[in-house]
Amino acid sequence: MSQLYTTPEAAELTGIKENTIRSWLRRHAQVFQLDVHLVVDEHGQKLWTDAGIDLLRSRAPKNALDSDANFDADDDAPDLLESLLEDSAQQLAREYWRRLPGRVLHRIKQMKDNPTDEDRKIVQTSVRAAINSGTAHLLLPTYEPMLLEGGDETD
Repeated sequence: MSQLYTTPEAAELTGIKENTIRSWLRRHAQVFQLDVHLVVDEHGQKLWTDAGIDLLRSRAPKNALDSDANFDADDDAPDLLESLLEDSAQQLAREYWRRLPGRVLHRIKQMKDNPTDEDRKIVQTSVRAAINSGTAHLLLPTYEPMLLEGGDETD
């Protein structure tokens, strides 16, 4: 893994007050991804990754780097949360679509190799429907079934 930073170091690197970072982390824990934005070491200390530092920087108010800036986490919390959720939602949606084909193929294989009762019923119904729809296409276009009337043509 790349460089890891303590919260005081993250505050120094981003220009965001240490208390603000801790507040964001506590109040908006769902937007900071473990092992992506921060890691927890064997002693329980939270350490920020480069991605976490970038995320914090992207959410810092424009005047955070000014030494006289007095930023209160409560003032910007709704905007911070909304922007973090939007970014996370977009990343999750893209990752979902990247992984979907592999997951579907894995699940199909699992249904074939170790099916539940419900899986068996679904597969049987699906196979029957596929066979039934396929057999209609196999019939010759000139084929017309003979209707037997009263049994006089059968000898």
